[in-house]
Amino acid sequence: MNVQRFLSSGIIELYVAGMASVQEAQELEAAMAQFPDLAREVEACRRDMEQYVRLQAITPPPDIKEHLLRMVADETTKYTD
Repeated sequence: MNVQRFLSSGIIELYVAGMASVQEAQELEAAMAQFPDLAREVEACRRDMEQYVRLQAITPPPDIKEHLLRMVADETTKYTD
């Protein structure tokens, strides 16, 4: 099994993002079980992606929950009357 293929192909990133094909995911998981360094790479990629997502997150306005619940209630009322 060629670990370098996983490191240079983008499969790790697809896997972490949940976008790898079933076959790619199975191959990567089998390789991670066999090669601890590869498993560490996948975990590092996961941490990096999580950090990136947190840094890009936008805090919603404080009243958004109330607004959305009101909209849902209005729609529910429309269909139950």
